[in-house]
Amino acid sequence: MDFWFWALIFLGLSVFFAVLEIFIPSGGILAFLSVTTLFAGIILAFQCSPVFGGIYMFGVAVSIPVFLWFAFKIWPQTMMGRRILLQPEEDPALQPDPELLTLKQLVGKQGVARSKMMLSGQIEIEGKRLNAISESESLESGDLVVVTSVDGINILVRKINAPVNVTTEKTEQESTVDDPFA
Repeated sequence: MDFWFWALIFLGLSVFFAVLEIFIPSGGILAFLSVTTLFAGIILAFQCSPVFGGIYMFGVAVSIPVFLWFAFKIWPQTMMGRRILLQPEEDPALQPDPELLTLKQLVGKQGVARSKMMLSGQIEIEGKRLNAISESESLESGDLVVVTSVDGINILVRKINAPVNVTTEKTEQESTVDDPFA
């Protein structure tokens, strides 16, 4: 048997080990065997003749990207691929959080501070007590507040003097603060 025959046998073994690596988790052992037999085939192809070695190398250089594209296209549909790659509807991290959606609906609503808020404290909105953070100033218990934003699970509130629609009017404090950069 000639070197060209063994070069083709090693090419076939390399593809076989690579396909097995896609379907069977081996910790990289099958991938190592695939690469090793591929290089052994290249060496044997050049032992046969430089022309055959060049053609063999060109064929390997073209077929490896095609094989990898095909493997990555097929792998998510395999049993192992489905176990490792979660679908978006199965992944709990990608599902909307109902608690966060409820908090986002509080923006613009008015409530009352139920504790002294140096920076954070409790507020009451629509009969519910919630932890909140004051945007800029300390608040006394009983002060009227409005929810300005929700950042993650943090509810940011601002003191208001009278029940007004904050989305259209600025509070008195905002209008009297001088711009330090002007």
